[in-house]
Amino acid sequence: MKDLLDESFFRLLPECLQRKVSVSELAEAINELAIHVANFSINEQDYSVLLRYFSFGLHRLKSYRVQFEQEKNVLFASN
Repeated sequence: MKDLLDESFFRLLPECLQRKVSVSELAEAINELAIHVANFSINEQDYSVLLRYFSFGLHRLKSYRVQFEQEKNVLFASN
């Protein structure tokens, strides 16, 4: 699971709250993540490990989504 968090996509997400991230920067990070996930999927034969890996990534994305929505609500409330 540590490898997944080391991907630039997951490092870039928290930065979106602090600075404006370019589309090309985000697209490159998504491409790197897709390649990593594809390689991991090809090399891993144990489906339970794959399921945990994908569930972990999905959980991480959902937590960032909640964080972004809270930030958005704070911005709208302050305006």
